[in-house]
Order: sequence, then C-alpha cells, then structure tokens
Amino acid sequence: MKSLLKKMLYLSWVLVLIMAAGCNESDKEGTKVDEENIRIGEEYSKELASYFPEEEGKVLIYNGFAEYGQTLTLDRIIRNDDKLRLIFKGEIEDVSGGEGPPRHELIFETEYIITKDSVKEVQKNEKRRFSQSIIREQTVLKLPIEEGQKWKQVVNIDGTEYEAATEIIEVSKDARDRNLVKTETIIEGIDSYPGDTYREVKVYRKGQGLVEFNNIILLGNGEDGREPTSIKFGYRLFEE
Repeated sequence: MKSLLKKMLYLSWVLVLIMAAGCNESDKEGTKVDEENIRIGEEYSKELASYFPEEEGKVLIYNGFAEYGQTLTLDRIIRNDDKLRLIFKGEIEDVSGGEGPPRHELIFETEYIITKDSVKEVQKNEKRRFSQSIIREQTVLKLPIEEGQKWKQVVNIDGTEYEAATEIIEVSKDARDRNLVKTETIIEGIDSYPGDTYREVKVYRKGQGLVEFNNIILLGNGEDGREPTSIKFGYRLFEE
C-alpha cells in the first residue's frame, strides 16, 4: 500500500513538472510575440520619413519676403528602431552689407523627430530667429496624411501655454508628380496679432521636407507705447 502511494505521488509530481515546463515555454513564446509586436508597432513611420531628405549634407536654399534668404543643411541623421531624428543647421543670409546683426545671430538649428505616427519640429537655437515659427516645439505632421486630418496640442510661447490647432488642408502633387502636404496651424488668444489669432501655413514635399512657410511677424515690441506692426512673412524653397 505504501509503495502504491509513493508511485502515485511520484507520478503526480512528474505531471506537475511537465505542466509547469509547458506553461513556462508558453510564457516565453508569448513574451517573444509581445516583444516583437511592440518593436514593430513602435517603428518610426517610413511614410512620414519619405517627406524629408535622407542624405547627410543635403543643402536647401530658400528665398522669400523682402529679399529674405536662408540655407538649410541636413547635418546629421540619427536612426533608431522607434524614431528617426533629422538635425538641420541653417543660416539666414545677411543682405545688409555687414551692417546687420553678427553672424552668430543669423545661425539656427532645427530638429525633426519622426515616430510611428507623427513628426515633431524642435527649434534648438537658444534664441528664436524672427523667421522661425513662434512655436518652439510642435507636432507638424501626423498620420494619416489626408485632407481634413486635425490635431490639437498644448504649446509654450514665451512662457505661456496655448492650445494650437493644426489641420492638413491640402494634399496634392506638383508638376513633377511629387506629393505635397499643406498644413495650417492656428492659435487663438494671442495679443497683437490680427484678431488676436496667430496663423502659420507650411508645405512639405516628398523627399525635401519643408518647402514653403508663411506666417505673420510682429515688428516692434510695444515698449514705446505703440502697438507692434504685423506684416505677412514667408519664404519658399528655391529650385532651378
């Protein structure tokens, strides 16, 4: 009788070990699948990345309002599984004949961070240049790329938080059959801008990134008791 009980206990113990091993293997397989799904799910969007240059050293030349000009160079590309970082260094053309600001005040840096579903633009220079957006950090593109796509975000402007609303207002092709995406961003409740509303319009082209920028800039800081003057400003990519 004791021998029979020992055999039954032994068989039960073996069955427990087998079942436990099976569960462990199942857990491992499940973990592998989950990890794979997470890795794939977080991979940066190749569609969004296709709207930007992919060659380090690429130089873009822009011309605009009142003889404004700037160059933008893709300085570095940093690739990870979950994001793609494009770091551009730019310089505003000095048309003053040397009488304008020093060169270091004409240099700026912009970084684009591409993730699985969006593109964030970050101004890296410490002081904003007049030709840059008043929004230092913002999501500029978001999937799906289609007309009517909208998103809202909280942005910080000179230490104050506002809600910015962005919409893809046009998706088209140019004469060379390259995709174009046009966005409009609106921030309400900002003093000194027409109707207390700031607007900026951007156009992105497949393989080139930002090819057109338009907004309102303010001249004068109001310290003399007069309201700043608002003027329309813009520039676009020069192509031969």
